[in-house]
Amino acid sequence: MNSHPVRAVPSLALPSPTEIRSLDITHRRRIQTYFTDTPNVIAPCEGFEVVNPTNFPLVLLCSYAMFKSLITTLRFATLHDLTFTPRRFAGHSKWQNIRHIKGAKDAARSALFTRLSRQIKVAIQEGGSSDVKKNLQLENIIEQCRRANMPIATIQSVIKSCESDKSNSKPHLFEIKGPGGCIILCEVFTSNLHALRQNISTLLRKNKGKYSDGGAMHMFEQKGIIETELDSEKPVEGVLEAATDHAIEAGAEDVKITDPEQKLQFVCGATSLKKVVAALENFNYKISSASVEFIPYKLQELNDDDLKLCANLYEKLEAMPEVVRLSDNIA
Repeated sequence: MNSHPVRAVPSLALPSPTEIRSLDITHRRRIQTYFTDTPNVIAPCEGFEVVNPTNFPLVLLCSYAMFKSLITTLRFATLHDLTFTPRRFAGHSKWQNIRHIKGAKDAARSALFTRLSRQIKVAIQEGGSSDVKKNLQLENIIEQCRRANMPIATIQSVIKSCESDKSNSKPHLFEIKGPGGCIILCEVFTSNLHALRQNISTLLRKNKGKYSDGGAMHMFEQKGIIETELDSEKPVEGVLEAATDHAIEAGAEDVKITDPEQKLQFVCGATSLKKVVAALENFNYKISSASVEFIPYKLQELNDDDLKLCANLYEKLEAMPEVVRLSDNIA
């Protein structure tokens, strides 16, 4: 697979002083503005909350009912210099909004441990050993478990169950063409591939999906994704500039701040994940997660109806005990 290296130099283009941005937050709207006289202009209005009154950009939270009134007031005050950019809060897309809301539920302790347990089983099967010294993939997964505060007893129990498992389960990957032409990679771990394929096929028919004819894997590349805690007390520009220097020294390819989690995300080659993690820890970064993931070369835009179908399909697939991980190219 051809690699497409990404420079670790972020774009730091600053918005105009009067730029206003609108973002969805569940049942409220978030307005972000660089207009310095905003507090005086909107003082007569009601039904809004200023999140950071002493910093810029100024962030306002308001109801949907008050949103139009506030935007109109700010538009009038800034006149023709205003640029208005609608932008969604979770990953800047409807799909990420849906996935973010659902992700909050998936982050529940039991669900997270279940997914990690499945990945341990796959790592042992693919690596051919339950010894972390002989199985690099297993070592990486166990590090993820530790960062997620998964009890050592639980990790040992999963490893022990794999050693005594006689079901001959093996990892497989299904290439799925989902609603709107999106691609979903479904990693599974099962001893009965035929039965599982039939069960997933039923779900796909109900959600405008089908198995891909092949070639979907070539639309993705495997990358190491490392997320670290962000120091909220320091200016974002300064943090990102320092992180860029550290990314270059650590051997990462790119670094950015994720939204809405507000974490630093480093991207590196799949084979250099462990080395980059160690280097970032030497720079005193607090690693919250580190894993190898499928990253799409190009994203697919979907309409609202297809997004809802994808959300339902994801929910059904992730509820299946054989499913280890899902990856997609949805914008």
